Amino acid sequence: MPVADQADASALDRVARLLSVGLALTVLSAPLPTYGQEAAPVDIPEVDAEGNEAEEESVRPLLDLGDFRINDLRPTRNETAKLTFSMHLALAKDLSKQQMKQLEAWKHRLRDQVITAVRIATIKDFQEPDLSRVRRIVLIRVNRLFRANLAEDVLLTEYLFRTH
Repeated sequence: MPVADQADASALDRVARLLSVGLALTVLSAPLPTYGQEAAPVDIPEVDAEGNEAEEESVRPLLDLGDFRINDLRPTRNETAKLTFSMHLALAKDLSKQQMKQLEAWKHRLRDQVITAVRIATIKDFQEPDLSRVRRIVLIRVNRLFRANLAEDVLLTEYLFRTH
């Protein structure tokens, strides 16, 4: 055999060994079945006479306030904060459809309260991992607008914060 053919054969042999070792490790790392143990009980949802699943817990309604892009200039401290986020309000479970329609009509007022709350917050508040202070300020201002505790939580997504 020429030297080039031997090199190709040894390279193919190494690849085959590597693949067989990988296959053996995959097979050996798979969990083994345990015999003599009972299977964990399966939670089967209850079904009513019409075939619909009965819900044990109702879903909280969400109100989408949309995307926000806020440039907050604070000249006394020579700071400029740029915020980008999407916000949803988690509302009380017992809201009627009429109340939801009214809240949809108030969306622009709610957005104003969010912008005001963001401008009240300090730069340190935006650097918290869970944004608890910012979320609390928004929740207080929104519920003050409602004159009731209709909003239970504030959900922020796609959050981006920059300072200059």
